[in-house]
Amino acid sequence: MIRGIAIFDAYGRRIWPEEGFLSFAAYDINLDILSKMVLEIREHLPKRFEHIEIGRYRASFLLNPEYIIVTLNDRVNEIPEIETYMTEFEKAFLEMTGEEIQKIQNPDDGRKLQKIAEDLLKYVPVKICYVGGGGVGKTTIVKLLAEGRIITRYVPTIFADVRELEGRLGPFHITLFTVAGQPQYRKSWDVVSKATDIVMIVLDSTPANLRETKEVILPLIFEMLPYSRYVAIANKQDLPGALPPRVIEEELGLPTYGLVAIREDSRDRMIDILTRVITRTP
Repeated sequence: MIRGIAIFDAYGRRIWPEEGFLSFAAYDINLDILSKMVLEIREHLPKRFEHIEIGRYRASFLLNPEYIIVTLNDRVNEIPEIETYMTEFEKAFLEMTGEEIQKIQNPDDGRKLQKIAEDLLKYVPVKICYVGGGGVGKTTIVKLLAEGRIITRYVPTIFADVRELEGRLGPFHITLFTVAGQPQYRKSWDVVSKATDIVMIVLDSTPANLRETKEVILPLIFEMLPYSRYVAIANKQDLPGALPPRVIEEELGLPTYGLVAIREDSRDRMIDILTRVITRTP
């Protein structure tokens, strides 16, 4: 996902927005300092686009002799998607300012540019992948989110299931993936999970499943997706003997939320969880 965007002139002075970056989601690096460093060495950067990877982030730069457009993205994002986003944003910026690129003419222009930046996020949808053992409720959660219907009959997922979340969470377009939980299908996870922004680890809240998740599933998916964000969903909290979310959180070392995916109010709870993870997790 793209987390922020700004425009500077050739001398590192801010063109837009007036302060900081236009932020779509949380981040914890200083983009102003990073942008100034790139400007200082820009004469040695022959490409139109430059990308610098920093931990879980990728800072991307569209370089023009008169200005520089900077975005902060998740490292998992595909570079062609980011460059398409920045190219389309540049077109809109130039159409709005013409030859007067040194500043946005008035507050209305700034707001229009913000709306354009948000609307163009469709080029970089947020990919959320639900991962876990067989029968823990991954497909139930995804169908509840995408279709608003509750499924109580267990039908194993073969390979993967893909759904679009209707509407938006903030400015973001969301794509939901599930992987097949049975051991014989786990070799396919690397294909399904490619470029995943957020991994939702789903458990059925039993001691046996917690042990499998900690010892088998998490190491496997961490190896495939070292730069994604991780959250655990402690599903089936209504069943006798279900481990509470705090116990699972302590064992896995991941933020953990309790859920009963077959309840009607669970869709609102999952939307709230997704919103928090997308917008507040740096």
